[in-house]
Amino acid sequence: MAGNIKNINTADAEIADHLRSIFHIKPKPAPTKCNPFVVEFFGVLSLTDLREPERKLWYIYYCKQTDIERTLHQIHKKYGKKNMYEIFRKPVFSGPALRASVKKHFAELKWFTKGNLLEAPPKSHFNNERVCKTITDLHNIEQQRLYNYVMVKNQWYFKR
Repeated sequence: MAGNIKNINTADAEIADHLRSIFHIKPKPAPTKCNPFVVEFFGVLSLTDLREPERKLWYIYYCKQTDIERTLHQIHKKYGKKNMYEIFRKPVFSGPALRASVKKHFAELKWFTKGNLLEAPPKSHFNNERVCKTITDLHNIEQQRLYNYVMVKNQWYFKR
């Protein structure tokens, strides 16, 4: 009996695929690779260069919630734990997208952006509070963009 149910399900799937091709309906999407239960975080660390204390440096990172400790340990190992502290950490939809918008914003301000490191130009008026506020504003813009996208898709769905 169980074998017959399996055959019926595969036959139904073949018929559904055939009907989709006849009526030019998009095929069913494959399951997504991302796990909605694993949260991704974006963070910023304030970094002090002991050799040149007047330099203003920040390190940006993103990682899954399960990898935060490992990522921070690697960063602290590279730059020294005493030389940095965290000024920003928030859950995000896409860490690479927010990283790209942050780097683009600061590059337009003529900052030095190399890899994950942000460096303010000499005699800049930026401090940790202003950097944190700017990144919070960029995060809010990203959230608003996602919200608008979902709402447009939702309205389109109900108009169909």
